[in-house]
Amino acid sequence: MSDYCPVHLPTAALFPVPSRTMPVSDEIVICGLDGVLALLEHRLRFLYNEEGERDWDRFHAACGEDMPNLPLIHRLNQARQEGVAVILVTGRSATVERETRDWLARWGVGHDALWMRPSGDFNPAAKYKGALIEQHYAGRKIRRVYESAQHLDVARWCTERSIPCTLFGPNQGNGATREIFDLKRVAHACEHVTLYPFYGDDDYAWDDRAGQLAQGACLLCADDEARAEREQKAAEAKLAARERGLPPLEGSEKQVAWAEGVRLSAFSAIDKVNRWIEQNDAAAEAEDPDHWHTVKQGIRKATAWLEEQTEAKWWIDHRHGIMNSLDGGRALLSAVAEREGFF
Repeated sequence: MSDYCPVHLPTAALFPVPSRTMPVSDEIVICGLDGVLALLEHRLRFLYNEEGERDWDRFHAACGEDMPNLPLIHRLNQARQEGVAVILVTGRSATVERETRDWLARWGVGHDALWMRPSGDFNPAAKYKGALIEQHYAGRKIRRVYESAQHLDVARWCTERSIPCTLFGPNQGNGATREIFDLKRVAHACEHVTLYPFYGDDDYAWDDRAGQLAQGACLLCADDEARAEREQKAAEAKLAARERGLPPLEGSEKQVAWAEGVRLSAFSAIDKVNRWIEQNDAAAEAEDPDHWHTVKQGIRKATAWLEEQTEAKWWIDHRHGIMNSLDGGRALLSAVAEREGFF
């Protein structure tokens, strides 16, 4: 399951960068930093927390404490000794270039170029890295790209160009300590390979966890399956909206695909409300005709108002208040009717 042996990491060290023993070839290796060479679980708290706040400045500033992926560093240094250029391309902000270079020197990461994301560049990883590679390394033979499984778009970019890409998944150990580190090669049921770092204390059954991972699809295939399912549901929702006579939604392709499902849930809930009205119409009419007329009129107006909402963003922003149930339909129509003065 593993091509590597567990290593005991020193708490602090200065690793010398091996020198080249062969002339530089035409081949290059491209490697990411965050989640690849530098294991960053310890600073994810700045992005994912109970407060829901994302502090990118503090996230990047803590990069100096990242845990090194020593087996990969060793592999890259070996390739470099063979004359293969090692190019580091990271989405990490250039504002922490000094901290990054210090970390690379501390752990002996030999490299021939370091590319960092310019300040103010918020392009997706594949767009940023792909453009950089095509601009500066067109015509070079790329032996392999090492990338984080957080950037599946980069893996797809590589696949489209027949470039070998190895993904690194998140730490599968408990992370309680950093003393013992293992890098396991997991061959998934889809026949793709992912490298997973394991670190923490030895109470965790690492081999069992690697076996569990091997039984499922890799992260890229799992994402492709989920994407195909989302696209199918979006197509079904779009067809249902057309059959219902609803106007097309406006927005980006991704927004529209997402919003179609939300809107379908809303109008499915409204259908349940209308069936409830039919079942209770006679009794309610007999009990209080004026009130019942006001209720039905408010529901009709609220429904018509919702039919006119063609911005995909509106449906996405209100998705948490939409449930495909009788109570969900009542709550949605009541909220719209009261806000718009239909009752």
